[in-house]
Amino acid sequence: MTAVNSPAEVIALRQKHVEETPVPESVEDTRPRVWKATELEGARAVEWLARARLPLASVIYMLGPEGIGKSMFLVWLTALITTGKAFPGFGIPARKPQYVVLVLTEDDWSTVALPRLELAGANLNYVRVICSDKDGSGSPTFPRDMDVVTEAAKDSAIVIVDAWADTLPGSLTVKDPQHARRALHPWKELATQTGIAVLLTGHTNRESTGNVRNAYGMTAELRKKARMTILAQPDPDEDGVLLIGPEKSNLTKPVAASKFRIESVQVFDPTPDSDGTVPRLVWVGDAEHSARELFTDAAESAQGEGGDRNEAEVWLEDYLTEQGKAPSKQVKAEAAKEKISERTIKRAANALKVVYTPEGFPRTMWWSLPPQSGQSGHISTHPSEHGPTGPTVSDLH
Repeated sequence: MTAVNSPAEVIALRQKHVEETPVPESVEDTRPRVWKATELEGARAVEWLARARLPLASVIYMLGPEGIGKSMFLVWLTALITTGKAFPGFGIPARKPQYVVLVLTEDDWSTVALPRLELAGANLNYVRVICSDKDGSGSPTFPRDMDVVTEAAKDSAIVIVDAWADTLPGSLTVKDPQHARRALHPWKELATQTGIAVLLTGHTNRESTGNVRNAYGMTAELRKKARMTILAQPDPDEDGVLLIGPEKSNLTKPVAASKFRIESVQVFDPTPDSDGTVPRLVWVGDAEHSARELFTDAAESAQGEGGDRNEAEVWLEDYLTEQGKAPSKQVKAEAAKEKISERTIKRAANALKVVYTPEGFPRTMWWSLPPQSGQSGHISTHPSEHGPTGPTVSDLH
């Protein structure tokens, strides 16, 4: 079998297969039958729209708390796909511009979605919006309107539904596993038959435990049915930073979450009702951990905010007072012996305003307490020493 290298080729071959498949003459022809394994399609590698993050021919579910910037990530992604620009940091290679199909239920088209798309540099000629009216209103209902999205998806790379729950009919209660499977199945069929990616979004529950499975809104079936789930969450250590990355994947090994910050850009003239700015998502870099690890650690830290975290600060202060200074690796290892996680010890270090000084070659980062008021001493201003992971980002607009 000839290797397929680009998403466009994968989609084209799948569409050709669908078109060449004979139309069943009766309902009887559509029933399952026994096939020899050699009669079915041959084995092939997984194809990616964004490597290790957005698989083709798959349903992807993206979840996160309400109002943290998930929709701006979708705008950022749309701009890359419709322009064909490479973004290696998120696993996106350079390719020809491709169509993106949008179903938007939460954001107004003219005042929210369109300004953001224009600011992000999206090629609007490759953006298809499914709605009832010219102003962008009138969301479709699925599975009733699947024929519309199927037609729009024929030569597209991805269908984005934000938010998926808003498109469900009243007859389906997705807290019921059977109803959830019925609601998700048409999207799985669309992705499989066309070879495109289907990205559905939703909100997390107000979950305070470290079990990320319990955070899925509405039903656990979402996590079971999707081959990839993407978790969006605010960074607990850096104000105004959004963490986005795979939470569950059946297709690849875990990867680190990506860090984004939201900046405001003056686009319109200020008025008494609006400052005229439009938000834009900016990629910062990779986090140190996966989205699932970050979620679990943040939940555990929140639970122990008045206990474990304070205990970590006390332990770290005592340890550095006794040692004077110590290598970062040594501090983390000693903290682990005390059952203090790496993320917790870093937060404790931030709270104590620990000083980070690089020494030697290969470079080793040393931790020490800041000089007390009235004492003389040197606090290094090396950029990497403002915090365990570097300087923090400005506040979210």
